[in-house]
Formats: sequence, C-alpha cells, structure tokens
Amino acid sequence: MKISHALMAAALVSSPLALAVPAQAEDPDRTLAFSAFTALQAGGGWSEGSITVTNKAAAEYDSQHLVLEFGAQQEIGADDLKVEFADGSTPDSWHAAPLVAMDLGGSTNGHEGLAADLTGATVKVAPHATHTFKIRIKLLQTSHRALVTDLSLQGHLAAGLDRTGQAKDWTVQASGGNVPLTGLDVALSGLPKAIPADGKAHPFQVTIKTANGFDWHLTKASFFLYTGDGVKQPTACDAEIDVQNPADGSWHRVGLEAVAMDEGDVDLTKWGTGPVDNRTFNARIALGKGYTSTSSTSIGFGFYPGAGPNHFWTMAGFAATPVNGAPACLDLAAAPAASPSAAASAAATKPAPAKASAAASSAPLAETGSDGTGLTVGIATGLLAVGATVVVAARRRGRRA
Repeated sequence: MKISHALMAAALVSSPLALAVPAQAEDPDRTLAFSAFTALQAGGGWSEGSITVTNKAAAEYDSQHLVLEFGAQQEIGADDLKVEFADGSTPDSWHAAPLVAMDLGGSTNGHEGLAADLTGATVKVAPHATHTFKIRIKLLQTSHRALVTDLSLQGHLAAGLDRTGQAKDWTVQASGGNVPLTGLDVALSGLPKAIPADGKAHPFQVTIKTANGFDWHLTKASFFLYTGDGVKQPTACDAEIDVQNPADGSWHRVGLEAVAMDEGDVDLTKWGTGPVDNRTFNARIALGKGYTSTSSTSIGFGFYPGAGPNHFWTMAGFAATPVNGAPACLDLAAAPAASPSAAASAAATKPAPAKASAAASSAPLAETGSDGTGLTVGIATGLLAVGATVVVAARRRGRRA
C-alpha cells in the first residue's frame, strides 16, 4: 500500500517535538516514568494513572517543575478536561491541576493543547529516591464538539511554562502514551452480506449510541466504499449511497469517500432521529454494472480526523455479485427499489420522527472540522499506524462553538 508524500508529511508534522519543541539535552541523573492510564469514558468517571520522578544523584533534586502536556488530533480547551493530582503525602487528598491553553501557531485562537504546572512549585526528590504523583483525568460535557480521538499525554521536568504554554527549558521528558476514549459506538444494521450489482436500492440503518447521555456534538459524517488494495475505487456510475430525510421521506445522495478527511456530507442532525445519545438514520446502497468486488470489499461510516487513534468509525464487509442487465450508470431516482431482506425491511420504511424530550430532541449530535482533502481506507490505515506514536498534535482548525 502506498501513502502519498503529502499525507505522510501531514501525519509526521503533527508531532509537537518536530514542530515546536527545540532539541534539548537530557539530564542523566533524573528520569520520569508514567503508569498506564485506563480508558477515558466521555461523561464517565476518572481515568487514573501516575508519574514518578527519580533522582539518581547523591544530592537532593529541587530545581525544576513537573509539567504535563495534553493533546489530541483536534483542538482542546480547559473546559474539555478536569485534571487532578495527589502528591503522595496524603493519597486521598486530590488537588486540581490548573490547565493552560497551548498555542503551537496552527490556529488563530490557540487551544491547540493543554499544559499544567502540576504542583505550581519545583519538585523535591531526596538523593537516590523517587517521588510518585497520582494523576486522574475526566472528560467533561461541553457546548462544543467533544474529543473523538485518544488523549495524548507527555511529562517534563522543566523551568515552567513558556509564553506558548509549553514546557520551558526542559531537561527530562517522558511519554504517557495515548489514553483511549470510550463511550461512542457506531453500528450498521440490516446491510446484506451479499449485495447484487443490479442497480437497485438495498436499505440498511446506521445507529450512533453514546454512554452517560453524553452529547458529542457530532453533526457530520461520511460513507466510504472500499473495494480493496490495488483495485479502482467506485465512480458515481458504479455505486450510490443515499440517506433518507425523516421529515418528508426524501432521499439524498452522499459521497463515496471520507470527504475532506473529517467532515462529510451525511447530516446527522437533519437526517438522524432519536435522542442525542441514541441517534439512527436510514440509508440505502446500490451497485451498478461496473462495481468491482474483492474479498476485502467493505463499507465504512464515520469521521476520520487524520493521523491517530479514532473512535467514530465502523466498517462492515460484504460481497458484491454481478447481475446481467445491470445499468452501466446508476440512477436510483429512476430505478425500482430492491426487495429488502427481513433484517433490512425496517430501514426501508419512512421513519417516524423520534419521540424524545424537548431537551434531547433539540440537541445536535455532532460537529466536525475540515482539512479539505480526500481519503481512502488504505491511506487511513497507513496514517493510523503512523499517528499511533504522535503525542501532542498540532491542531490546524479553529474551534466551532
């Protein structure tokens, strides 16, 4: 599989070390080490871990602050997270860690990451000793789009925070890795495992559920049809996906690729029904004479934000079978609908407007930004592998309230 140089470069430049932090000499007498954080559930409880400072020298260490940096593949602000620490002297006494917005130069309004001078003072560690700080993180409900990518964490022994909000004159650093986010599940139901390329519509349904009644403010998503590595992607003549408007039963044709990487043309707010934490919508797929199928043919749905782990994406495989007499170019508006399978029949009917509380029904489900580039699942897989090592990414888009 080949990845374009432009997309590979975009993935690599998202590392803060390459982008913003100058090369600095490590202190051989000090080390930092993180313990693993558990999954961070949106609207749920705390994700707890720790960071340990080790002093290998024969003299007491008391010269630098312990600075933590938090990042993701989108802009985050202090209202997204709550961070607390316990210094070990009183293990059950937690203290709030004040969060400062980082400005990496990729946005007009900052909020490209968060940093905290954990204790607000220099860290003291006795000779040949260690000091462990317990840390816990919570993902908060906000009025804007929530994080949809793993939260990355990095620690430094540094002089403090510089004017950009990053660790200043650090001598020791350590990666805390990526804290997985959970609580948002996307599923396709009623999709036939074998879809005849007959030019007719085959219905299915998409469901987006969230834990804890959490509103991720997701408004846009994308479909992607993947035929397999080395096989041409389908054209508008070869395949079609439509989404139904529940207000009048009309169908709207959407794109076949993950459009603009993280902003698609599936309007979840307009076309979805149900409360904010259990959103569903009807869709249909049609394949034409020119559709090419392989053993890895699949349909994907969701939101792909670029390099890095992502939790708003699902895929389902299917087999496409050629049909004699199928149209060379699709036109579902003029073609008769296929007879739906029993599993898909519910999705074929016009849905009734969701009966939800006024508060739930009025809340939108999502919002995403846009990078203005197309994407294939093959490239997505490559970028996921590259982005798994990214710690604090450079955010390029302005936040939308």
